Amino acid sequence: MDYADYRSLTENKYNQLLTILFLFLFSTALPSGYHLIKVISLIIFLSAMLFVVYKIKASKLLIRFYTLLVVGNVLMLFSGLFSSSSINLNQNNQGTISFIFFLVIGLPIFLIQKEIFLTNEVTADILKGGIAAYVMLGLTWASFYNALYTLNPGAFNGVIDSQYQADLLHFSFITLTTVGYGDITPFTALARTAVDLEAIAGVMYPSILIARLVSLYNTHSQESP
Repeated sequence: MDYADYRSLTENKYNQLLTILFLFLFSTALPSGYHLIKVISLIIFLSAMLFVVYKIKASKLLIRFYTLLVVGNVLMLFSGLFSSSSINLNQNNQGTISFIFFLVIGLPIFLIQKEIFLTNEVTADILKGGIAAYVMLGLTWASFYNALYTLNPGAFNGVIDSQYQADLLHFSFITLTTVGYGDITPFTALARTAVDLEAIAGVMYPSILIARLVSLYNTHSQESP
């Protein structure tokens, strides 16, 4: 790989986002004693999403609003991290952070999908954007489940309180991919409705969006001289 190829690889926004996204997912599996590393990895991930929103060339008002969300999320993380009472965030703060994180992830997903549907040329980077958006759907629902759990710990059965974030992240991706191990189940009506919607999205997204992207990418490759 020469310098031009390396530069092209690093400049692709979705290539960077997908790489940081998987690194962030790996960091969530770290034990509770690595809380600082988890926060740093989350901040890097938030910065990557802010970069993507900027590169998509959203409106200035939307970029400012999104920047405020990201900065607010980071400040709340650090306020909990350096709290004199405990290194762990209390449930009220965590619920608020989860809701803000839900918005922070949801907006880039919308913008990525909008760009994908409007693009006339499907490149490898666009394909990676579709994959990144699909993985981010799992994170979006996981943050919503976290908010539900902090408000009502009885919303889900089978969740271990000391690791509820990791459990609900696992449950979100199991639901998104419609695997359904059954180790964690929704109990309240709101939790069940959210799980149903995620399962529907998990089926519809790959069958419609990813299939369309791959088809357009193959068509473009065949038409290229």
